[in-house]
This record gives sequence, structure tokens and C-alpha cells, in this order.
Amino acid sequence: MRRKWKIILGSAAVLAVLLFLAARLFSAVMDGEWAAQRSAVSEAYTKTILAKVKKVDRFVGDKSYQVIQGEDKIGQPLIVWVDGENIHTEMAADGISSEKAEENVKAKRPVAEILRTVPGMMNGQPVWEVFYKLRSEQDKRDHYFYDYYTFKDGALIDTWRLTIQ
Repeated sequence: MRRKWKIILGSAAVLAVLLFLAARLFSAVMDGEWAAQRSAVSEAYTKTILAKVKKVDRFVGDKSYQVIQGEDKIGQPLIVWVDGENIHTEMAADGISSEKAEENVKAKRPVAEILRTVPGMMNGQPVWEVFYKLRSEQDKRDHYFYDYYTFKDGALIDTWRLTIQ
């Protein structure tokens, strides 16, 4: 009976150490991303009308952007794209919503499973990037796509198919 408790306590200790090490590894890996997000949010607070942050995403296109979705001082939603020192701000009401961008995908491909929708920037113009997958009936495999829609009116810019095998 005593041996059983030693094994249980030893296993619990090993598990605790492994969890601690995993948390430290995760923190070490994510520190750079979190620092970039904090820096972008700080820049946006000082250089735009951003008053409250709701979400921060990374968008990588022709440049890498930290995209901040939030509100101004009176609660109106806005989106801020930060690329180092360059900042672009749009009121959310001046463009289509993420839901509308997803509806555009569903209108084109009704069986699409939307995986992620984020604001982005292509050729200096704000866009919505919708990442989704389709299940092929021919080969019974998932195929992944990115659709890009203009932020202002939701016009389709391009569709990219991922060809990872």
C-alpha cells in the first residue's frame, strides 16, 4: 500500500514538473508575438482614436500587420492596421462586416466550413481574409482556401487554394 502512494505521488510530481515546463516553453515561444501585439496596441492608442481593444490578430500578406479591432471613445467599432510605424484606421461601419464576408463565401460555396475571418491589407487596401475548407466528394479529402474581399464593398478580389498534401 505504501509503495502505491509513492508511485502516485511521484507520478503527480513528474506531471506537475512537465506541466510547468510546457507552460514555460509556451510562454517563451509566444513572448515575441505578445510583445509585437502590445507594441502595436500602444502605437494605436497614441496615434489613433482607439480607446478600447477587443481583439488583436496578425495578418501576413505583402507585409506583416497587427490588426486591432476595437472601439473609439464613444463606442463605435473601428479597425486599426499597424505595420511597424505605419498605421491605417477604418471605422467598421465604413466597410462590410466579417459576417458579410463569410456570407459571400457561403453564397459562392454553400458547404464551406469557415475556419477564420480576419481583416487584412493587400496592396495597401483593407480587405477581409476568409479561410475555409471544403470536403471533396471525389477524393474524400479536405481542401483549404483563402478568399479575399474588399473591405469597403465586399467585392471578391481573389481566391487562393492551398495545395499542401
